[in-house]
Amino acid sequence: MELDTSHEPVHEAGQEPAPAGAGLGVLEKAMGLLNIVSAARRPMTFTELLRASGLPRATLHRILATLVREGLLRHGDAGRGFQLGFRLLELAHEVWSDFDLRLAAQDELARLRDAVGETVQLAVASGTQALVVAGEEPGSAAPAASALGTRGALTASAAGLAILCGLPPPRQEALLVALGRADDAALRHELGLARARGYALSPGREPDGRVAVAAPVFDVEGRAVGAVAVVAPAERLDAARAHALSAPLIKAARTVTHNAGGQAMSLAPGAAPEEPLAADWRSVGPARALLGEGPVWSPRDLTLYWVDILAPALHEERVGGEPVAVLAAPRPADTNAALPGAAGAGPGEALPSSAGTEHRLGTMISMAVPRASGGLLVATPAGLMGWSGPEAPMTPVAHPEAGRAGQRYNDGKCDRLGRLWVGSMDLGAAPHRGHLYRVDPDGRWARMDSGFTVPNGLGFSPDDRRMYFTDTDRRTVYEYDFDLTDGAISARRPLLVLDAREGKPDGLTVDAEGCLWVAVWDGWHVARYSPRGELLQRLRLPVPRPTSCCFGGARLQTLYVTSARVRLDAATLATAPLSGALFALDLPGVRGLPETPFAG
Repeated sequence: MELDTSHEPVHEAGQEPAPAGAGLGVLEKAMGLLNIVSAARRPMTFTELLRASGLPRATLHRILATLVREGLLRHGDAGRGFQLGFRLLELAHEVWSDFDLRLAAQDELARLRDAVGETVQLAVASGTQALVVAGEEPGSAAPAASALGTRGALTASAAGLAILCGLPPPRQEALLVALGRADDAALRHELGLARARGYALSPGREPDGRVAVAAPVFDVEGRAVGAVAVVAPAERLDAARAHALSAPLIKAARTVTHNAGGQAMSLAPGAAPEEPLAADWRSVGPARALLGEGPVWSPRDLTLYWVDILAPALHEERVGGEPVAVLAAPRPADTNAALPGAAGAGPGEALPSSAGTEHRLGTMISMAVPRASGGLLVATPAGLMGWSGPEAPMTPVAHPEAGRAGQRYNDGKCDRLGRLWVGSMDLGAAPHRGHLYRVDPDGRWARMDSGFTVPNGLGFSPDDRRMYFTDTDRRTVYEYDFDLTDGAISARRPLLVLDAREGKPDGLTVDAEGCLWVAVWDGWHVARYSPRGELLQRLRLPVPRPTSCCFGGARLQTLYVTSARVRLDAATLATAPLSGALFALDLPGVRGLPETPFAG
């Protein structure tokens, strides 16, 4: 291998070029070696480098040792030779995070400023701090300069939290240790919510006394390297408005990510379809969830339970009979602020007799199912827990995901013998990290399948011979052969695969005829499919993001549907102000199947 001499030094006019080899410093020699290794198609041995570089043996040995020690080169085992080291990737990562990121963000920051009418900033990670490197002020054609260079701990600002929540768990953990916040449970809870939402709120006042909402910007490996933030006085940016600004903010952050060559994705639903709304829909109660999920009917309690994963909150809707007085923590006005439009009933429809209660549990909750022994079994990031009321402590039942940082549970349902089947996923929906578990009444569990991204709706055929399970990210509802006696599944195959224009399958339930009712995220509807996967009926709803459904009421002839408003922009919310509501649809001639409580 010959040394590439095509990059000779350039000399100013009147200067005499130095003799060949003269004046070569250690840096030039080291750079020469890096260039040689970079040009090679395979690792190079010491002998090959000695021949290619022309350096004395002792000099080459000394420089190679330094380059390896600094991580610029690495030396493989079994005589594989020298290769470029990972420190070069880290250095490139830092350059990408700062200089190129500012260039990629320049136009998008101005666009976002004009869209929201507030200050916008770009911050990057700098060790344990967030550093503001660019900004735009409303009413100004020139970039803002007053905040440039402002830095603070990653835990002190919305931008810092957005960066932290988008980091791989090991890196996040190392930074929390370095910041002295490794034991801060409240901070970890907020980071989990921010990662699931896709944006972070100020932990208090920002360093300049204002408040902010921020979304992470990612590099080519999907790691957060910066954040775009909307910053405003607290009187103009309460939590309700911050949540409402999340859609244009995330869109801007993802555009910056895309412009800089990182990973980005679409988040907007399609326009409302022209087909008429379902005839007998009504909204139940005033709650407007960020991410309503997991409705389940308990005939024992005459109550529908459902959760808002991102508030986070547990909802009880007692339908029919005398409502039960339940004490609940005071309801904050932040995440469920009322939106314009009807609040509690569809046009011309009367509300059922109902009494809704919301419980703030102090932790993310993604699922709640009745428990045969009383109370509920709820899914939290700390495990599956028994819940018997707002005044009683939760008790651990099982935690299959223990030891897997950055994971949470999602949808779950019990089979006819009272075993819980529940999916897990990465908090930020990283691909293929989800599992499907079976949890037995005694708390023992087994991992039944793997490789899911957003595991969702579960259901069982009336004859208990098939189980259905959704991966929303793949737009697929799977079917398994199911053995109720052994609690075993086999022969997974796709039953439904939705086209991108239809939306994404989310939660589901099964009726007495064995037909599947599927809530379609970004599809504005719930749909009924035959056991063979044939579309039988589509019920259009006034919201783009139905999330899950179940049958309830005394005759199991009312289909309850949860929905979401997370990351919807202002235009969509104006079109669909009931986003996040709980809906009820009366379905004469259709009956659901009673859900089995967890037997533990």
